[in-house]
Amino acid sequence: MLGRARGFVKGRPASQKVGGGVAAALLASAPFGGLAAVPEPGPEPIAKGKAVMVGPYEVVVDQVVELPDLKPAVSPEPSERVVVVDMKVTLTGDRPEYAVTLTKNVSLTGGGVEVVDGPDLYFVEDATRMSNINPGLTYRLALTYTTSGPWQGDSVTVSSNLVEFREEDKQTLDPDAWVARDKIQSRGTFPLVRRS
Repeated sequence: MLGRARGFVKGRPASQKVGGGVAAALLASAPFGGLAAVPEPGPEPIAKGKAVMVGPYEVVVDQVVELPDLKPAVSPEPSERVVVVDMKVTLTGDRPEYAVTLTKNVSLTGGGVEVVDGPDLYFVEDATRMSNINPGLTYRLALTYTTSGPWQGDSVTVSSNLVEFREEDKQTLDPDAWVARDKIQSRGTFPLVRRS
């Protein structure tokens, strides 16, 4: 019987032999996770000076700073603080885009405090609040969050959502738009710089 099995295998084409070998290897490795699904990759790391994409925006985070205020742009209550993500932003598309696409898709965690206002986006040079961003220019921007009190701990985790472009669709009232998905695309931890 063993001889007939050998003859049967020898008579098979090479593609069937390889397929059979792969199937046998998978079955042999099943108790060790050979048939387990490949895990989905985690978020892309955000690091100081490294560009990540948030929808149409190329974002480079330089630092995260806590301040008592950011006058004249942000004036919180005395017990509150302002946490600022200091970053450079370049719109890579060919048309102006709303800044809300950026502000609504970047978040902070890890401080044990509540965000009571923001995020808001300001041009660092003159404290102008940004509502639109023009293509082809790199802006130094302050993404501000007003917190209920001092940040607890020495680090801040910055995360960004996956934001995808939705092509024109006859069934939607909002064609050619950037749409956020409920998925973290990038995440990184930064030391918190405290300034008085």
